Amino acid sequence: MEISGSVSASYGQEAMVASLAKKQQEQQGQAALALLQSAAQSAPAPQPSSSGTLGSHINIKV
Repeated sequence: MEISGSVSASYGQEAMVASLAKKQQEQQGQAALALLQSAAQSAPAPQPSSSGTLGSHINIKV
């Protein structure tokens, strides 16, 4: 009986460690999402070009 008791305790510890690891990963995911959202809000919007033909003519000499 001693072996089965230690086996069940081992499974219990593994379950607890897996649960803690899952919670930590979820917290890290939430932090990453919050960081991405704050970066997206603070990033400046691209300025539209004043000329629609900018870059449409490329001079290439061979």
